[in-house]
Amino acid sequence: MFRIAPFRQRGGFGSFMPQAFSDLLNWTEGSWQGFSVDVKETEGSYELKADLPGIAKDNIHIGLNDGYLTIAVRQEDVREEEKQNYIRRERRRVANQRSFYVGNINPADVKAEHKDGVLEITFPKAQAGPQGQIPIH
Repeated sequence: MFRIAPFRQRGGFGSFMPQAFSDLLNWTEGSWQGFSVDVKETEGSYELKADLPGIAKDNIHIGLNDGYLTIAVRQEDVREEEKQNYIRRERRRVANQRSFYVGNINPADVKAEHKDGVLEITFPKAQAGPQGQIPIH
């Protein structure tokens, strides 16, 4: 039930292209960099670990909509200096999101923890519905 290539579930190439252009336009915000994710399957659940070093817990948002688990990250670090004669000033912006098709699961069954720069999410496997032939009337 878990899909690494979610565009297959979203309607194929036609709906993939707008997302690709959106990612290209957001390139200046750093969304192109992404973040590493490991997914491990256990007997009754999946365990997802995302490396998010330096990202505050309050800047991580997890959503579950239409069978997709989405992790969104947005953080801006601005360092102000008192000196007016600065040689260099740096700002860091992080904006990214990843979505994974997980099927029809209850949000109350999803557990998330953020510790030492790693986000850990555990969620049950979606229950498959009955399968079989459909008669045509």
